[in-house]
Amino acid sequence: MNTGFKNKKLKILICVLMSILLLICLAACKSDKNNNTDKNVTEDPNKPESASGDQTEEVDDGIKDSLPGDLNFDGGTLNIFAFNETELFAESENGDIINDAVFKRNRAVEERLNLKMNLIQTPPWQEYETTASMIRNSVLAGDGAYDLVYGWSAQMPHLSAEGLYLDFNEVPYLDLTAPWWAQSIIKEGTIANKLHFLIGDANLSMMMCYSAMLVNNQLQKEYGLPDIYEVVFDGKWTLDYMNNLVRDIYKDLNGNGAADENDQFGCAFDNVNQVDGFMQASNIKLISKDSDDIPYFDVEMEKVNVLVEKTYNLLYENPGVMTFAIDGSVSCIMDMFTNNQTLMVPIVLDHVVSRYKGMEADYSIIPYPKFDEAQDKYYSRIQDGATFLSVPVNCDKLEMVGAYMEAMGSESYKNLTPVYFDIAMKVKYTRDETSSKMLDIVREGAYLNFASIYNVRIGAPWNLLRNMMDVKKNNFTSWFERNEPMMKSRLNEVIDAMTK
Repeated sequence: MNTGFKNKKLKILICVLMSILLLICLAACKSDKNNNTDKNVTEDPNKPESASGDQTEEVDDGIKDSLPGDLNFDGGTLNIFAFNETELFAESENGDIINDAVFKRNRAVEERLNLKMNLIQTPPWQEYETTASMIRNSVLAGDGAYDLVYGWSAQMPHLSAEGLYLDFNEVPYLDLTAPWWAQSIIKEGTIANKLHFLIGDANLSMMMCYSAMLVNNQLQKEYGLPDIYEVVFDGKWTLDYMNNLVRDIYKDLNGNGAADENDQFGCAFDNVNQVDGFMQASNIKLISKDSDDIPYFDVEMEKVNVLVEKTYNLLYENPGVMTFAIDGSVSCIMDMFTNNQTLMVPIVLDHVVSRYKGMEADYSIIPYPKFDEAQDKYYSRIQDGATFLSVPVNCDKLEMVGAYMEAMGSESYKNLTPVYFDIAMKVKYTRDETSSKMLDIVREGAYLNFASIYNVRIGAPWNLLRNMMDVKKNNFTSWFERNEPMMKSRLNEVIDAMTK
């Protein structure tokens, strides 16, 4: 055969082989890129992260807001009275994943609508009377100091009953059916179909205030306890199960013969407020509404009686539980959990970041326990440190307020909630993959109802468990008979004010 022909054939073969190898390399590179979210290549969870990069790309599930594309408020200023610093205040990017996501969300909304946010910090929660007076005085004076209020959810309903807030059905551009608004508020928070509060993805504090529990994995192993995750998944994580689980976990570590913060317990509470979580977790009903959307007391007396008794037994008749009656300080409970002195502690999600992110021993995140195994699912309290959105009744920037709220809701839904919940909570601050699934359970069961929304204004019926445990009482029927007239009277006052 001709030598030149052989060489030519050889060159063709080499080119073909090189092409095949190139295609294989390209496919391998693509596969490697797609697998970069694998847990094995995740960076150190304690290392500060930026909110930029592939893992924080905008969520695109086909859901868009309905705001007109040509909205332009000509650089106008929106004055926002803001209770929670974390959900709105971010002056610049600093490498903290949450701060940077908040900063980018704020800038995106400002640029989209061509407006400026003027954030006015409210006094701390302890000075809620001052906060209420500031809003009340502004509205009565008509000075327009606040166009929108991110208010403390425990106290803002007082002002609603005074006629100081607008009905959100009158605010333009809002789509109250959108997924970035918490539907439980829209359904439960109305009186005569008037809605004065909104909460949703625009309120980062809502997620920060989801109630849950932390479980010390090291103590789980030391005591040979069942896998708590499996108990939850099997639907067996109930108040009775919790009571029995922690009963035998007590050691007098300092040998003084008295239960104190230096010993080891199955569970520890740092304040009486944490028992509120058992109310939502048990899906208790106290108030219903009639066909005209008017609320009335409709108490599940037998169920509440049982819940009160079970909670009392847990707190005061279980040797494995350290209650607020022994010490009650936050620092005490933090130290006990991080020092492996207690199997579990109740938390809100923000505690994972603010209290326990540097803990050496691994922990699990689980929901509050169900009332019983027959309950359809796990429910979660949204602790009242969350904020409600409200609009002063004399606001003269309704179009700007409505567009801003809807833009904040949709932008947070796409770019802030995924960063906080799916990246910060599920990747940065959890210790294993299953806790991520537990967080989904906590989130899916989170809700507020009318009694918890208007609680303080109508005589604090939702605090019944907290108030009874604080004074070591367990006769709910007696408590309710004593307080019912006052609570009904206050509820009627609110109804009268809202239906004028």
